[in-house]
Amino acid sequence: MLDRKLLLASSVIAGLGLAPVGAWAQAQTPTKSDKAAGANADEAEVEAVVVTGSRIKRNAYNSASPIQVITSEQSELEGLVNTTEIIQSSSLASGSFQVADELTGYNVTGGPGVNTISLRGLGANRTLVLLNGRRLTPSGVRGTVGPVDLNTIPNAMIDRVEILKDGASSIYGSDAVAGVVNYITKTNYDGGRVRIYGNAPFAKGGGGQEYSAEASWGKTFERGYLSASASYYKQMALRRGDRDYTSCSADNYYSTTTGARVDLTDPATGDYKCFNQINNVAYTSGYGGYFQYMVPGTSYSYAGNTAPNFVASNAAFANLARVARANYPETYRVANYDSSVWQRATVISPVERASFYVTGGYDLGAGVEAYGELLYNRRNSEQNGARQLFPTVSTTNPNNIFGAAGGTAYPVIAVAYDSIQKVDYYRGLGGLRGDFKFLEGSKFGFLSGWDWDVYGQYGKSDGTYSVSSINSDAVAATTAAGSYCNQSLVTISGGDCSTLPSGIPWFSSRVLAGQFTDAERAFLFGVDVGHTTYEQSLVEASFSGDLFSLPAGKVGAAFGFTWRHDDFDDSPGTASLNNNNWNLTRAGHTFGTDTTTEAFAEIDVPVLKDLFLVKSLDLQVSGRHTEVDSYGDSDTYKIGLNWQITPTWRLRMSDGTSFRAPSLYELYLADQTGYSVADPCILYGSSGASQTIVTNCAAQGVSATQASYSTLITAGGGKGILKAETSESKTIGVVFTPSFVNLKVAVDYADIDISNEITQFGAAKIAARCYESVGLSSPFCSLVTRDPTTHLLTLVKNDYVNVASQKSRAIDLTTDYRHDFEGGGQLYFNSQFSWQLQDTSNLFGETEEDDYNGTTYIYDGPDFSGKASLSYRKGPWTYTWSSTITGKASDAEILGDTVGSAKYATSTSYDYVVGSTYYKYVHVKYHTEFMAYHNVSARKVIDDKTTMTFGVQNLFDEAPPSISSSYRVGNSEIWGYELRGRRGFLSIERSW
Repeated sequence: MLDRKLLLASSVIAGLGLAPVGAWAQAQTPTKSDKAAGANADEAEVEAVVVTGSRIKRNAYNSASPIQVITSEQSELEGLVNTTEIIQSSSLASGSFQVADELTGYNVTGGPGVNTISLRGLGANRTLVLLNGRRLTPSGVRGTVGPVDLNTIPNAMIDRVEILKDGASSIYGSDAVAGVVNYITKTNYDGGRVRIYGNAPFAKGGGGQEYSAEASWGKTFERGYLSASASYYKQMALRRGDRDYTSCSADNYYSTTTGARVDLTDPATGDYKCFNQINNVAYTSGYGGYFQYMVPGTSYSYAGNTAPNFVASNAAFANLARVARANYPETYRVANYDSSVWQRATVISPVERASFYVTGGYDLGAGVEAYGELLYNRRNSEQNGARQLFPTVSTTNPNNIFGAAGGTAYPVIAVAYDSIQKVDYYRGLGGLRGDFKFLEGSKFGFLSGWDWDVYGQYGKSDGTYSVSSINSDAVAATTAAGSYCNQSLVTISGGDCSTLPSGIPWFSSRVLAGQFTDAERAFLFGVDVGHTTYEQSLVEASFSGDLFSLPAGKVGAAFGFTWRHDDFDDSPGTASLNNNNWNLTRAGHTFGTDTTTEAFAEIDVPVLKDLFLVKSLDLQVSGRHTEVDSYGDSDTYKIGLNWQITPTWRLRMSDGTSFRAPSLYELYLADQTGYSVADPCILYGSSGASQTIVTNCAAQGVSATQASYSTLITAGGGKGILKAETSESKTIGVVFTPSFVNLKVAVDYADIDISNEITQFGAAKIAARCYESVGLSSPFCSLVTRDPTTHLLTLVKNDYVNVASQKSRAIDLTTDYRHDFEGGGQLYFNSQFSWQLQDTSNLFGETEEDDYNGTTYIYDGPDFSGKASLSYRKGPWTYTWSSTITGKASDAEILGDTVGSAKYATSTSYDYVVGSTYYKYVHVKYHTEFMAYHNVSARKVIDDKTTMTFGVQNLFDEAPPSISSSYRVGNSEIWGYELRGRRGFLSIERSW
């Protein structure tokens, strides 16, 4: 029976989701257990199974909710083995921002190295991820662990991924706002399997290679089954210097009249100037800007390189040249904007994963089965970054070569900024399930057709993380007034100034180039190590069966109860806790717990059947009551209608509510500190500020000429304040399945409105809202502190609050076609496309919404994306062509508005005089083009035990689109594009 259920599940899913090539290809190559137990499956009575989106077993081939399915075989034919790539390349994800290994240097929820999934760009916290229909424990490091880390999914045992495209909190509870991703593992098979896989770019520079090895084994006994798998995956680093398009951050500027590219060129290379990260320079306000040591053979005779006063009086300084001077373009051509540290930084982070997964079940008799799962996963990941060290050196410090006349002076040095994570993930599950058939014939015989399931699970993420640190106290000691090194200032790191009797020559050519001695490096730099744990315990009991019969069929029902407890603890390293990591934020100890208790029910009513224009009409209703200790309770519902009009046409629709309980980090995040320019009173006399701001700033004693400076920003949790996010999701879809051809087409419209969205206002917006209110009457003013003596804005609290709303509207198109040739062979075509019609947010409840749909901005993206594949199979060979498509996007309307048009921007590095100010209006590339990446593969069944698959990804070696806005690496847009170039892959599988 167990094997027959598995076969039927594949058939049902194929009908529900219009499944891609893997669904039918898998049926063509059955496993050993399939052959033994499923040879007569077509003749067997069709049994009901549970599919994603419902807890009621069904034998209908279609659902009221739209489901997309990605099978393991489909992914293998595309050369994908990484669970993150598989799900993030789906049409519901590929068009929006996703957190993966391309995010070195970005702060992401879950910490560095985490991989998550965000359906429709609504955020990973709003996409529920399940394994075999059950929750996974969040995993990651640092103080904002919340979403499920896809690194924890056991690759070797995944059979398929089911994506529910609408909200489902009434079925699964919190977080199922944008949809549900359900990973289904392989079960109940006999024999073993090993597979090795390699994937390498053709590019000469290499980088970004992938390797994996998997082994799995299963045995089906008379009264049970046992399956186990082990897998290893390694991804090599892709560094900025490995590809031309990631190594150089050029301007991408074009003439507003001719359209010709007008980027500055680099005299050393003759190519466009790369503005990666300025370094190896000294800044001095007294002499007017940046200076660097001259390189022999390079001409520094250009306008703007006027000698500073000290050069005339001291010949030792004659080898310094002025660079990066506003309005003097020649000074930018020779400036040091590149470094080996920058080129070493990772574009795709290296990661190693190893996992071990076991699942099994045993028939205890009397209709009761004991079952369980065990999962262990280890992730080792690393990100190599680059940052600038630019400490202000006292004018009386002996190593300040500029002296008092130099004013504010500091070196700008490129240094490595690396992060390393080791995360151990544990998950254990055990349960009992069965039926009540033993009650048949008794007074409780009405329950004999019901099933029950009770299980408990425990999950834990245990992570250690380290980050490169620069000791603030050591920097202060070596830049202090009057001495080479002031030991009294070294209060935390424990450094010994006696190792540096001459301090650090901050402005020497050696130190500016980042060439520190061993003693200097030991004194200045360190590694800050933190530890994060997240634990989750869960118990659930559910019951399902038929209530009674109606003329149209049996009324099915399911109900149950869930108890869940979450515990989170993050202990940052010593430097972070004591604010001793130079120019980085302070992090506090974050810890907290929460408990959730829920009751749910679902009913499936067959309303009509076999009438004119009503082949069948079913109604599904579900509801859930949730109580969360941290904030209170929530009620959610969902109503679905499944109308089979004729055998060819089906209409499905749903309307329901979902919610998201505040994550533990949103509740308990300890104050994180940082600095930002947030004061709306800066230069209010000449900035064009509103009269209300002018009045308020003057009343606070702020000078109309107050210059720019940094304000302390704190961010923390909202315990006692936060409520759950709520949402309403509506879908309506049409399914076309003509009888004259093997074709399935589904068009679905999704409408999601989120209210009380949990987010942070942002320090600048908080301060602006305060000072835009008459008489500083806004509630935001309670979050702002100004010093009564200096009149400086000294503190802004930027905690998590319920403030935003978000709306998403989208259309999904899925097609599925198969043709069997008379002479043998099958042709299969599948496609999934998504059009994002609306993606807007409103932070302050105003009438005007922020609309970033169709932009490259974070959490948004192009408004069109899709995938298509064409396969032909004959005999032992299967040939596949697949394409991943991303529509164009543009940031022009958001970023470029200096001359009344969205296409232009000013740049002080180009010389054009307007009055007494140097500007040049240039056309800036704020858009990405339509992109399509094509892949080809071939699979050869060598014998009944050996299969080989090989192919090429990104066949035409398409480079990612270039862009000038901030979310890029080098010249390339970072979100959702192929950064490795053309790649070849080979997979060999052996079974027994």
